[in-house]
Amino acid sequence: MIRCAWIHTALAGVLLTAAGVAASAPTEILKEMPAKGVVRHGDIVYVDDGKCPAGQVKKIIGGDLKTGVSRQVTCVKRPD
Repeated sequence: MIRCAWIHTALAGVLLTAAGVAASAPTEILKEMPAKGVVRHGDIVYVDDGKCPAGQVKKIIGGDLKTGVSRQVTCVKRPD
């Protein structure tokens, strides 16, 4: 029974470490706008094409061409 508890504790530690690594991964910032239909509905990408104020990038939230939902584009502070 003690051995089983140790395995569960070790597994939980590995999962938490993996989640922390994924959360701290640097955000990829593209240099140009992706073509329409490339960014899936609800997905977020960042673009630094020089059209936002200094220290900001475009935040693109994908739309859906089939249902007529437009992508959302806003300038936001550069993500870490």
